[in-house]
Amino acid sequence: MRSAAMRFSVPATAANRVRQLVEATNTRAAVHRLTAYSLDISAPFLAEYRDPFDGRLIGQRPTVEVTIFGEVPRHHGWTVVARLDHDEEGETIVSLFPGLPEQEAAAAREYRAVANVCHGCNIARHRTATYLARHDSGEVRQLGTTCVEPYTGLPIKGIEALWRFGTLKDTDWDEPGSLPGDLRLPVAEVLRVTAAVVAQEGRFYSRSEQWKHTVPTADLIESYFFDRKAPMEWRAAIDADAEAARTAAAVREWAVQGYGSPSDYRHKVGQLAKAETVDPRHLATLVSAIAGWHRDQEQAANEAAARNSQPKGEVGERISFNATVTAVVELESRTYGYHTQRRHLIKFQDPEGNVYVWFSSSAQVPGRGDAVQVTGTVKEHSTYGQTAQTVLQRCKVTERELAAA
Repeated sequence: MRSAAMRFSVPATAANRVRQLVEATNTRAAVHRLTAYSLDISAPFLAEYRDPFDGRLIGQRPTVEVTIFGEVPRHHGWTVVARLDHDEEGETIVSLFPGLPEQEAAAAREYRAVANVCHGCNIARHRTATYLARHDSGEVRQLGTTCVEPYTGLPIKGIEALWRFGTLKDTDWDEPGSLPGDLRLPVAEVLRVTAAVVAQEGRFYSRSEQWKHTVPTADLIESYFFDRKAPMEWRAAIDADAEAARTAAAVREWAVQGYGSPSDYRHKVGQLAKAETVDPRHLATLVSAIAGWHRDQEQAANEAAARNSQPKGEVGERISFNATVTAVVELESRTYGYHTQRRHLIKFQDPEGNVYVWFSSSAQVPGRGDAVQVTGTVKEHSTYGQTAQTVLQRCKVTERELAAA
């Protein structure tokens, strides 16, 4: 008795198809009175996935290990060990019987095949394929298709059916040209790439900001991992950011701390950050953790600076200063006849930490985080909590050019 064993990995989504193919092959082999092969499929595990297009490591995907084992068909000491496919140029391609023990495999590799030869009938004619049969004594015979069964007693149709097992290992289970739908990305890697992209772009852009003709950060992250046409230089620049990994680790720690938070958003981001991998469907949510972390960092810095906030200017005085927009809050609108006036509370903070407030009815307002130059009239000085504020009116706000680092 000679046992055959084939072990290989397939996507977890292909496990049922493998079962069906093994069952169909066993059914066909049984017609020719050949022993059925057994199948074992492991529990799913995550395995690295490389893009077959360029070999680039992208992420991981659920995978199973398949083991197919049984008895190599044998009759009166004879075993069919290989199929020889002969092409028009006289070349011969050797295909070993699936799972063949190494002794028989070595004999098949060493055999010098001659096209058109059959040791069974000794008739020289054109043949596209012949088979190698090996006896326990070490004798090897090259046989034509119709001579295999009369010479060895092994049914060639059943042998060919079992040969299908050898094709399973190299089968492409995915749609050609596309990335698998069950692909998962490492959370740490997603956050690292996002941190580098945000540093490169200067800030995080949400998908709601597409009207500004900017590319959302989440789209750039998808391009980094999935776009086969993305410039290699762009990827290399992202990978060269040595600080990105440290930022990503801090962001992940911040995100995990939000798990269980009353905030649905913080809880969802924390849930994603706790895992080792992320489904691309949730990529935009995980990517936004970078912006959330930056906001918290800025808020903490602003609050620390605001403790030293001082009233600026005299009431009625026109003042100008550079600042960052720290808050934009939409207030209840006012209606005058058929006209509705939208109102916003806008907070600014200058480099010294001084806080300014403007109740704006302007049609256009700056965005949170914008660097601006403000000119306004001091309306009053007030205190919010323990923070001194300068309340402004009739403000003119213009975008400020940031100095190059």
